[in-house]
Amino acid sequence: MFTPTLTLPNIVSIINSGQSDLERREDSERRNPTFTGFFLGCVKCQRREQRRSDCYTHYHTDWYDTKLIITALAILLLSVADAAMTMTLLNNGAVEVNPFMNYLLSHSIHAFVYTKLALTSTCILVLVAHYHTKLFNKFRVDILLTFALIIYSALVLYEIFLYFWY
Repeated sequence: MFTPTLTLPNIVSIINSGQSDLERREDSERRNPTFTGFFLGCVKCQRREQRRSDCYTHYHTDWYDTKLIITALAILLLSVADAAMTMTLLNNGAVEVNPFMNYLLSHSIHAFVYTKLALTSTCILVLVAHYHTKLFNKFRVDILLTFALIIYSALVLYEIFLYFWY
């Protein structure tokens, strides 16, 4: 086995080249993202914690807590229930108060429903992906999702109240 001699000219050439002859890689950089790596990362979810405890306050994982997933799915189901109750109340003579959703309703019902579900789904995905982050360095995102679940539950209960009593 060949061991390079560490003389002053060798050290200077190693420093000037930026890497030693022993660490040069023949293939492409191994950390470049590939579709195969992405696919295997989706199938073989292994990262449950951050890699280094001293490096980041924000990090991504491959594995999410069951409570977090159930909260996200409940918010999505409540969004569907909200859209259905809104359509039912509008058929019974109610008026949409949200100007953006009212604009979408004036164009088509499909635009209203698809936009409502797309916005809710996108927000849920972003919040779940960043659930280790603190919003404004004060609120944990998982608490924000729980708060959103409570607000959506209250909204759907209010719409049910409006449906049965008015």
